[in-house]
Amino acid sequence: MVRSELLAMSPSGPFRLAVHHPNGPIVEYFDSAIAAMVRQAEIEDSLCGYRPDVPRVASSGAPVGSA
Repeated sequence: MVRSELLAMSPSGPFRLAVHHPNGPIVEYFDSAIAAMVRQAEIEDSLCGYRPDVPRVASSGAPVGSA
């Protein structure tokens, strides 16, 4: 199980991303919330065993990231 927390240190940043997983937390700081959310997705994909050769599917059954 992976739990994430994104916190604005002030109204305009920086932003603190903490990803908690069984082996301990990963904490990183970013200038923008968007950059932190992109990194959050990368970390979660890595920790949850995401494989780029396997299509991602939402709970609705629709492909994720398709146009």
